[in-house]
Amino acid sequence: MAVFRVPIPTDPEQRRTLFERAAARLSNHGQYQGTPEAGSFEGHTPIGRFAGAYRVVAQDNELEVEIHKKPFLIPLALIESEARKFLTSA
Repeated sequence: MAVFRVPIPTDPEQRRTLFERAAARLSNHGQYQGTPEAGSFEGHTPIGRFAGAYRVVAQDNELEVEIHKKPFLIPLALIESEARKFLTSA
């Protein structure tokens, strides 16, 4: 299990829009359960399955992501980097 945090917008409407974009992107590879504030996700890639959970840490304006399962060949640093890119492009 690994945990990382990434900054998120402070505006609730921006958070909701970001959540909808992330949910749409994930729907191509898996599924999620939750709200813009907290939930879990799971899915698959050509080289393996992934699963985890997320929650908003409101006082820090960050999203805490906990990875429970990931493809062996994909380093956590790459997952965190991609999450940061996605969240900053919102």
